[in-house]
Amino acid sequence: MLRYALTNLRANVTRLIATALAVIIGIGFLAAGLMLTDAMKDALVGNVDRQYADVDLVVTPPADVSGAASSVPVDVLDQVRAVDGVAGAAGELTGPVNLLDRSDEVVTSRTSGRAWIDVERLNPLTIDEGDAPDGAGQVVVDRGTASDQDLRIGSKVRLSTPAGPDEFEVVGISSFDGQDSVDDGGTFSFDPSTAQDVLAHESPGWNDVLIATDDGATDRVRTALRDELPGSLKVETGGAFREDQREQNAGLVDLLRPLLQGFAYLALFVAAFVIFNTFSVVVTQRFRELALIRAVGGTPAQVRRSLLLEGAVVGFVASAIGIVFGAALSFGIQAVLGAFDVKLPGAGVAVRPWTIVLCLVAGTVVTVVSVFVPAFRAGRTKPVEAMRDAAVDHSGTSKARAVIGGTCLVLSIALLLAVRVGGVTEWLLLPGALLLFVGLVVGGPLVARLFAAVLRAPARHAGLTARLAVDNTARNPKRTATTANALVIGLFLVTLVTVSGDALKQFTVEQIDKLSSSDFIVASGASGIAPDLVEQIQQTKGVADAAPVRQAVTVDPQGRIVILSGTDVDLLGRSTGLEVQQGSLEEIADGSGAGVVALPGGSGGDAGPGSDAELAEVPTRIGQSFGVVAPDGTDVEVPVVATLEPKLDTLLLGTLVSEERFTELTGDHPVTQVFVRADDDQVDAVGVRLNELVVGHAGTEVVPGNFLGQIVSQVFDFLINTVNALLGMSVVIALVGIVNTLTLSIIERRRELGMVRSLGMTRQQVGRMVRMEAVLIGVLGTVIGVGAGLLLGWVVIGSLSADIDLNVNWARIGLIALVGVLAGVLASILPARRATRVEMVEAMKST
Repeated sequence: MLRYALTNLRANVTRLIATALAVIIGIGFLAAGLMLTDAMKDALVGNVDRQYADVDLVVTPPADVSGAASSVPVDVLDQVRAVDGVAGAAGELTGPVNLLDRSDEVVTSRTSGRAWIDVERLNPLTIDEGDAPDGAGQVVVDRGTASDQDLRIGSKVRLSTPAGPDEFEVVGISSFDGQDSVDDGGTFSFDPSTAQDVLAHESPGWNDVLIATDDGATDRVRTALRDELPGSLKVETGGAFREDQREQNAGLVDLLRPLLQGFAYLALFVAAFVIFNTFSVVVTQRFRELALIRAVGGTPAQVRRSLLLEGAVVGFVASAIGIVFGAALSFGIQAVLGAFDVKLPGAGVAVRPWTIVLCLVAGTVVTVVSVFVPAFRAGRTKPVEAMRDAAVDHSGTSKARAVIGGTCLVLSIALLLAVRVGGVTEWLLLPGALLLFVGLVVGGPLVARLFAAVLRAPARHAGLTARLAVDNTARNPKRTATTANALVIGLFLVTLVTVSGDALKQFTVEQIDKLSSSDFIVASGASGIAPDLVEQIQQTKGVADAAPVRQAVTVDPQGRIVILSGTDVDLLGRSTGLEVQQGSLEEIADGSGAGVVALPGGSGGDAGPGSDAELAEVPTRIGQSFGVVAPDGTDVEVPVVATLEPKLDTLLLGTLVSEERFTELTGDHPVTQVFVRADDDQVDAVGVRLNELVVGHAGTEVVPGNFLGQIVSQVFDFLINTVNALLGMSVVIALVGIVNTLTLSIIERRRELGMVRSLGMTRQQVGRMVRMEAVLIGVLGTVIGVGAGLLLGWVVIGSLSADIDLNVNWARIGLIALVGVLAGVLASILPARRATRVEMVEAMKST
C-alpha cells in the first residue's frame, strides 16, 4: 500500500498540486509571520547587547512616565567620574532631530539626535570618515543617512531640533557595528555640550549615565554611588539595564507574533475545508480503482492507510514548499514596506529550527486530519463498485445531517435573538455563536439545497446553461456547501470585525469627544518648549488664550512616583474650561494645595515598562494630603483642595498646583504643554498657523483638543483594516478551493460534458455553465458569510451596551460582498477553460 500511495501521487501530479496549494498558502503565511518577527526580535535584542556590551553600571532617573521631565542631572556625571574604580563614564542623551531642506521642509521624519560618547569603551558608534564632533556647529551623520541624502564631510545641513532650527557642518560619518545606524531612522551626533543645548535645551540632563568600571570594582562602585547620589536616582547593573532594554524593545514583537500566528492558523483552518473537499472529490473519482483494490484482497484498513499516507506526503511536501514561500513572502513584505519608507527592524528573515518543525508539523497534521473522513469513506467502498461505469455520490442526502444542521441553526438564531432582543444574559452569546457556526458547517448541504431551490424559478427564464448550473450545485449539496464554507468563514469574520469595529469606534470617539475642552494642545517631550516659541504661540493671530503648563516627575517620601503640573490656574481655566467637582480653583491658584482628578481606583500602579518604581496613590478627597520630596530633600505635605472634572485636559495634567507651588515642590522645569483656546471663527486658521510655528522644533507637535478621539479613530481603522487584510488570506484560500473543486469536478464529469456537447451544447455554453456554477458558489458563500457576520455583529454590539448604535457602513459591506462574488468569478476562469477543451469523442470513451 505504501508503494501504491506513492505511485498514485506520482501519477497525479496535477491533483497533488491542486491539493497542496491551500496548505502552501496557509503555511507560507505562518512561516512569514514567524520569520519576520524572529528577525525583528533578533535585531532589536541584538542591538541592545551590542550597544551596551561594555556597560557595567547605569544611573537612571526615577521613571519615564506621561512625557513628564525625568532625567539624570548634568552634574551627576562629574560625581560618577570622581568615584574610585570608575574607568569611564558618559551621559547618554537622545532626542528627535529632522533634516530640513532649503525651504525648511522636513526631509527625514524618524532620525534621532544623540550626544557623542567620548569614552571609547562605551561608545557604540564608529567613525568611518572624518572626526568626532568637537564644538558647536559640528555634527556626525550616520552612514545610511549620508548615502541617502548625499551628505559628505564638509556638507552644511539644516536641522530641526527641540531647540529650533539650526545649521551644522558634517565633520564625520559614523556606523554601528557594521550597520548604517544605531537608530532605525538614522542618527545625528553632537558633542555633549551641544547636545544639551539642542536636545535638552530647557531641561538639561541625561537620559542615563553609562559607567565602565575597573576589573572587579563593579559592586564597590555601585555601593559608593548609592551612598553619594540622590535617593531618587537608581543605580543598576549593566546586565539588568540590558535586560530592561531587551524587554522594552521586544515587547511589540511579542505582541505581534501571536496575532500573526492566530491569523495563519485561521488560514490553515480554512485550508482544511479545501483539503477535505478536494480529497472527497478525489475519492469519488477513484471509486472504481478503490473497489478494484478491495476486489483483489485489499482490506478497508489498507485503503484508509493509503489515503492517509497520501495526505501525509502531500501535507509534508506542501509544508516544505510553504516554508520557502513564506521566506519569499517575508522579503516581499519588507520590499513593499520599504517602498512606503517603512523599515522593519532587522534585515532579511530569521529561519530557526523551531519555525521549520512547527510549520512542517502544522501543515502535515492539518492535511492528515482533513483527509481522515474521506479516507474512512473510501475504506467502505464495496468490491462490486468496480463494476459500475460512473460515480454514484450520495453525499449531502443524509436526513440526519439536515436535521442536526437545521436544529443548530434554528437554536442558534433563537439564542442570539434572546440575547439581543429579549435581554437574556450575555452568557448565551458564546453558545449561540458556536451553534451558528456548527449549524452552517453541518447544515451547509441543507442551505445549499434551499439556495438552489430558490434559484430554480428565475433560472428557467435565464436559459439552458443557467438551469444546468443551478442543478449542478444541488446535485452534490455537500460538496457545494463545503466549497463555499471556506469563503463563508473569511467573509463572516471580515463582516463581523467591520460591523462591530465601526460601531465601537463611533461610540468610543463620541464619548471621548465629550471630554475635550481646549481647541489645541502644543506638546513636547521632556526637553520642553522654548520660551520664545511659547510667546509666539500666545501671540498667534486668532488665539484667545494659551496656558503654558510645566510638568515634572518627583517622588514621595516612600520613593513612589508623583507627577505634578504647574500653571497659571486662571489662564488654564480660560483655555480649557477647567471645572471642579468639589473645592475651588482659587485655592489651587493661591498655592493652598493641589487639584486632583477623581478617578475610580486611585492613581497608583506601575510607573512604566522596565521600571521597578510605583506611582504614588494620590488621595482624591478634599482635606487629605500626600507627601512630596522637595529639591532640598525635605518632605512636604500637600493638601488636596479641589477635585477636578475628569476631562481629557485634566487627565493630561494629573495633579495640578500653582506655578509658585510647582517650583517649590519640583524645582525649575520647562514648559511641556501649551493649552490653546482659539476664537470661534478662527479654529482652523489657528491650527494652520501653529503648525507653521513648530515646523523647525523637532519633537514639538500641535494636536487638536479632540486628538485622543482622532487617535482612537485611527487606531480602530488601522486594526479593522489590518484584521481584514489578514483575513483576506482565507478568501484567497477559498478561491483556491473553488478552483480545485470545479477542476476536479470537470475531470469527474468528462463523460457528462462529452454527452451534452454531443447533444448540441457549444463550447461557449459549457464554459458559461461552469462559470455560473463558480459564481453561484461565490454568491452562496457571500450571502451566508455576510449575513451571519451582520447577525452576530448586531447581537454582539447590542449585548455590550444599549447606547451603542449599529450604524452599518453599507458601502463597505457591499464591497465585502463584491469581493466574495468576484472570488467566484475569478475561480471560474481556469475550470471553464478546461471544460471547453473536453473533446466529445474522447470524453465518451473515458471510463
